[in-house]
Amino acid sequence: MIRSKLLYAVLLVVLVLFYYLYRGDPERGDLSLALLVFAVLFPLILLLGLLRLKHSMWARLFHSKEPIRKGQLYQWVLQITNPSFFSSSESQITLEYANSLTGEQQELTFVVPVLPRNNQRVRFSFHAVTCGRMRMRVKEIVLYDPLRIFKQKLPLNLEDQVLIMPDSKVQVPEEWPPVPHPDSDSPEFSKVKAGDDPSEIFDLHTYREGDAVSRIHWKLSSKLDHLMVKEYSLPLSSGSLLVLDPSLTGEMPEAALRLDTAYSVLFAAAASLAEQELSFAMTHYDPDRGMIDSELYESLPEASAWMRMAVASAPVTGSGRAVMLTSMAQHLSDSRIYERIIVITPRLDDAVTDLLSTLPHSEQLVVFAVVGPHEGDPSADSTLPFRCIPVAQQEPVHPASVQLRPGEEPDYDSEELVEGGAAS
Repeated sequence: MIRSKLLYAVLLVVLVLFYYLYRGDPERGDLSLALLVFAVLFPLILLLGLLRLKHSMWARLFHSKEPIRKGQLYQWVLQITNPSFFSSSESQITLEYANSLTGEQQELTFVVPVLPRNNQRVRFSFHAVTCGRMRMRVKEIVLYDPLRIFKQKLPLNLEDQVLIMPDSKVQVPEEWPPVPHPDSDSPEFSKVKAGDDPSEIFDLHTYREGDAVSRIHWKLSSKLDHLMVKEYSLPLSSGSLLVLDPSLTGEMPEAALRLDTAYSVLFAAAASLAEQELSFAMTHYDPDRGMIDSELYESLPEASAWMRMAVASAPVTGSGRAVMLTSMAQHLSDSRIYERIIVITPRLDDAVTDLLSTLPHSEQLVVFAVVGPHEGDPSADSTLPFRCIPVAQQEPVHPASVQLRPGEEPDYDSEELVEGGAAS
């Protein structure tokens, strides 16, 4: 931009000299004066057009699709609408993006033209190496006149976010054998789901074809003159509890990759239980409320909202981890009876081991521990009172957590504006 101003200043000096040289000539003098006046007024016209463009254009930010799996390509779209007749052949757009798991914030700057009377969309492709909440913010658009003498900043605060869900490629047990429990009789029953425990009735319904004859409520049926069938209750001890340790421990980016692997294990374990028609509940840690259990689920679609909430939550770091582990210990000690408790931790260090070992009925626990490339197998420790299953830390396919598609600039397309709005 400084170079453009210097060149234009040199042009003005040349035109001034040209005017003084030919000012006595009736033909060339008028021409030199006209050129000098045009050279002086033309930048003012460009500035007025740039100001008009700045105050007439607007933009919005959105993403292309959802839900998005880790490693899947997706697009953010910046739509720029310019209803005026003025344009900017080079506009500089600055944006920043960040991942909730890594905490890494990066900035991008790219140049696109702003066309007159157009509704254009700038598309930039991203892929995420880790799951979590991806946030995008467009900070500003800097507009330049055609000669790059003037610039105008259009401050923006456009924000959008997408949720990157984990994959389920990690290996979990293909079968979940029953876990012995010293007190298998649970006094609690589900209030939202029926089961097979005849000790308590969940609901009654009119007989339907296929209902078991043994479940017919004969006394009530005789009073109502039509068959009524009992639905038995689901004891809460019949489900499994999935507990995720949402801690970031160690150095980046390894800490983020460990927690990302733990999320993948959570997803895979829920999918495996649902496939085998085993009900499960999930625990979510809230810094203000502590550990919270979900209801019992029997399929992944039922648990999708809860899993999205868990993945979107910020990880636990620093001193917050000690508070979280204390809350987890108290919750698991006071928790209702489950057939199996599955704990998923990104690092089985001394703090987690001591916590799980001191829990009552620790033989119930199945612990998935993420193991780094150069770490030993924690399941080889015979002193652990719980069953430990090591899971290899997933390595990133790409060096950056998020990046533009390699070798490509952001794509954009445009639509000419018509009276009354944008052309479809």
